[in-house]
Amino acid sequence: MKFVGALVLALALGVDAFTPASPRLARTVAMKGTATAPAVEQTLATAANEARGLAMDSIAAAESGHLGLPLGAAEIGAVLWGQSMTYNPADPTWLNRDRFVLSAGHGSMFLYSWLHMAGYDIPMDEVKNFRQWHSATPGHPEFPNSEHTTPGIEATTGPLGAGISNAVGLAASEKMAAARFNTKDHKLFDHHVYVLCGDGCLQEGVSAEAMSFAAHEKLDNLILLFDSNDVTLDKMAEFTQSEDHAMRFTAYGWDVITLEDGHDLAAINEAIEQGKTNDNGKPTAIICKTIIGKGIDEVAGTNAAHGEAGVKFVDGARKSIGLPDDKWYVSPETYSFFEDKRAEMAKTYDAWQETYAAWKKANPELATVLEAAKAKERKSPEEILAMIPDSAGKPEATRQSGSDI
Repeated sequence: MKFVGALVLALALGVDAFTPASPRLARTVAMKGTATAPAVEQTLATAANEARGLAMDSIAAAESGHLGLPLGAAEIGAVLWGQSMTYNPADPTWLNRDRFVLSAGHGSMFLYSWLHMAGYDIPMDEVKNFRQWHSATPGHPEFPNSEHTTPGIEATTGPLGAGISNAVGLAASEKMAAARFNTKDHKLFDHHVYVLCGDGCLQEGVSAEAMSFAAHEKLDNLILLFDSNDVTLDKMAEFTQSEDHAMRFTAYGWDVITLEDGHDLAAINEAIEQGKTNDNGKPTAIICKTIIGKGIDEVAGTNAAHGEAGVKFVDGARKSIGLPDDKWYVSPETYSFFEDKRAEMAKTYDAWQETYAAWKKANPELATVLEAAKAKERKSPEEILAMIPDSAGKPEATRQSGSDI
């Protein structure tokens, strides 16, 4: 039906051909060896500490927030925005951008820090305005709406685990869009979807359902990064869980890479690159063993680091990681690095635009459908209601009625 087709297309465009699963062998993937250039590695290490500084300063100023994840996962952010992901801050809703979802949405300063440094329209004044009324940097990431229009946010997250299902949906929509619109001569959709989660996300049932679905539907365009710091809000994770996450993910049908040092920039880069090149029908889970609240020695590695308990130690922590006295400091070298990164990605973006123009010329009917979806053209409620088939008049289970509609 046309309505169903329109719904599928809306999903395919995301924030803006499935095949049956085959038998599988349980295994953990061995990494191959993709080095990070030493100069780039040092630049990313500097950027990671400056991202830590932004999180410390904003959360301290707000006297509210969650320090643990932004500090503990800083190297993951450095690799994602500094090397792995393809995006264009000048066109944040570009159809073929990589998507990133922060499932552990309480750690939102992680996301705002990296979006700011990567060049999205989140000025430093908004970074400083964290968790304030009407700011563009609310306590949890919010998909652009009437209240917040923060660019680079692919999904509203906060309820633990839900962001994993959001990311699975985005990965499914990319596969659907590729199946419908890619042609032999023109590839429009081939991006990746990344999701960062914590122990709490994986304790929620919604994450299990979503990850099982992702493997069954062969979403090998999906990469999950597990910020595995053995901590939950109230206690160390060992008080409430004892499962082997790698075995769990393998049982679902995912490829699994475990990084014993989740702060090793070269290892993170290597693992992500392996996930990106994976075309075996399996999503990739990268278990990053990290230190929650890294940089604030007084609370690092404990559940006290999860929230704002480390705020009183921020000034000393900033000095210990090499930051100057100036608050909200980002070095000219870091800004310059990301400027070069944007210029590099602009070439990819421009090449894609040329492909898109050629595809539209060669496929006018498909182009009409995709352009209408891009313009958010939707049927009116009256048109949708008119498409519902008449009932046969006999008793019928609602599940059957829903299927027919």
